Amino acid sequence: MGRRFADPRDTAARQYGAEKVPVPDVDPSELVRFSPDLPEQLDPDRRRELEARADELHPWLQGPFLLGGDLVVGGAWRIDQRWGLLAEQLPEDLSGRSALDVGSNAGYDAFMFNLRGAGPIVACEPFEYHEQALFLQEVYGTAIDFQRIGWRELEPDRHGTFDIVHCNGLLYHDPHPLMLLQKLRAMLADGGTLLFGSMMLADPSLSEHMRFVPGSYFDDPTWWWVPGRLAMRWMLEAAGFEVEAEFGETHGPAGQFRVINGYFRASGAEQSPLITG
Repeated sequence: MGRRFADPRDTAARQYGAEKVPVPDVDPSELVRFSPDLPEQLDPDRRRELEARADELHPWLQGPFLLGGDLVVGGAWRIDQRWGLLAEQLPEDLSGRSALDVGSNAGYDAFMFNLRGAGPIVACEPFEYHEQALFLQEVYGTAIDFQRIGWRELEPDRHGTFDIVHCNGLLYHDPHPLMLLQKLRAMLADGGTLLFGSMMLADPSLSEHMRFVPGSYFDDPTWWWVPGRLAMRWMLEAAGFEVEAEFGETHGPAGQFRVINGYFRASGAEQSPLITG
């Protein structure tokens, strides 16, 4: 496979010193329960079974996921903390609204949309993290449509369009960021909402710039582009979105220059006539 499809396990091993990323220190009683049927206590045999299956699926990057009792799986990314910011941008009740999660990893965002009543939900992930999502789907008993495909394979004629399109942490991993945004626009239904998150340059003086970093940031060979905040906004507008809000700014990983992670909430608009592709 080409470098863009480098094995994520190798990247995790380099960044965290081991293929098995440690579970964060959390209080299980405070975690989101993605199913009302999760047992308060796990039978010892069931616990050993779940632990063994989860171990087979390392590295876990998304999390933390409660599997029942006090058993938690999940790795480096505290998606529960990110949802403290996302939750304010969405109605508590998403009943009657369809959702698409692009670059879904182990499915945390899709499970949150499901918990809020959205449906149907499609979540796409081209790498082996898709297997983690299927394992969790079995534990939680949800009906999310997890598909092992990348964003290029999404087609509105085949998959439909969606009231909510969510994509976080994907743009800087792709050599064709504007094409990604155009695809997200094609998948957004009329009147729908895009929730888009990305790493961006932290230096305000570089807000209009975009930095090309093939294989050279955070010891991760899959990083390609890091836009400034204004450049990111302009790209969204060029692809046919109207940015309504920016939110959720947090520090990004340490590397050769400072980066932040931030979100944009946008609705559909007209694509720039200058884009002919």
